[in-house]
Amino acid sequence: MRLGGFENHTGGRLKMKNAAVVFLLLSFFLAGCANTSSLEHSTIGEITGKNHLTSWNDGPAKKRIVSFVEEISNPASSKFMPEGKRRAVFDMDGTLLCEKPNYIEVVVSQHRLREKALANPDIRALPIYAAALRDDQTYLYNNVKEVITEAFAGQTLQFYLDYCRRFLSDMRHPRFGLSYRDMFYIPMLELIEYLQDAGFAIFVVSTSQQEFIRSLSLEKLKVVPQHVLGTMVAYKLGNLAENAPPVFIRTKDYFNPYTADENKVVRLRERAVLPAIFAFGNSMGDYAMLDAVSDSGLPNMVCILDHDDPQRAYEYHKEKLLSEAGRRQWLIVSMRRDFKTVFSGR
Repeated sequence: MRLGGFENHTGGRLKMKNAAVVFLLLSFFLAGCANTSSLEHSTIGEITGKNHLTSWNDGPAKKRIVSFVEEISNPASSKFMPEGKRRAVFDMDGTLLCEKPNYIEVVVSQHRLREKALANPDIRALPIYAAALRDDQTYLYNNVKEVITEAFAGQTLQFYLDYCRRFLSDMRHPRFGLSYRDMFYIPMLELIEYLQDAGFAIFVVSTSQQEFIRSLSLEKLKVVPQHVLGTMVAYKLGNLAENAPPVFIRTKDYFNPYTADENKVVRLRERAVLPAIFAFGNSMGDYAMLDAVSDSGLPNMVCILDHDDPQRAYEYHKEKLLSEAGRRQWLIVSMRRDFKTVFSGR
């Protein structure tokens, strides 16, 4: 007679006992693995945060960001969000990139206007070129949309991308002496990398031109061009040659909507980015975007960058936004207190 596949005699009972012991040990082993896996999962966000956010000072801001990422990444948490729903939106100028003393996109455009005026005496008397030559910042900012389109009108998209990349690498910031491509805030680049490693899709939403941001988004931000939502200067299709890729020519027009204020949210809807669960901005121009994330109905985190470091950067405060952030319990990140370093090597 056989019982459970084992012979019913002394040897058989011994085999059954051995099998039971093996089964018991295996059960304990599997339970131990499960507990270890759970422990590892519960701490992986903290470990990743420590590994990535090295340019952040330890403090409440860093701790709150890491805790949020841990919570939404842990399947055992009530705030867990699957990776497909982990979307983060960032403003660029003043949030990721230094915007003082001038917006870098405007600096590039003014430089190109000066080049064109110096090369062509016939256009030097035109108001926009004359303003670029005499460095009339008031005129340039009052006419910023025209400055941006006029500077590169009629040029190919490839010319524009190459020009921006060359300018950003070669030209230096007037105060810090760094190349303009190195004027990104290192702690913010680390934050993007940290979120990406935690399964977030990152989107840059900016009033700066879409193609200007795309000229360096992959290299500096590790953000694919498809995830850049900026103001869109219109292009037209150039001569279509057989067996050749299409050529796009810049015009003096803009596509609607212009990506500022409430239109940042319109663009996010258009690109099916909403709802997002993480947002970072630095001005009231970002408020609608921050509000959309805060009111998503999902676990979320909204962060504000306060420019309070006059030595390592610039000091200027967006008082209305800071007041709203305090009222709504959004995280205010202090450059002076929370950033161990600001720019590369500084």
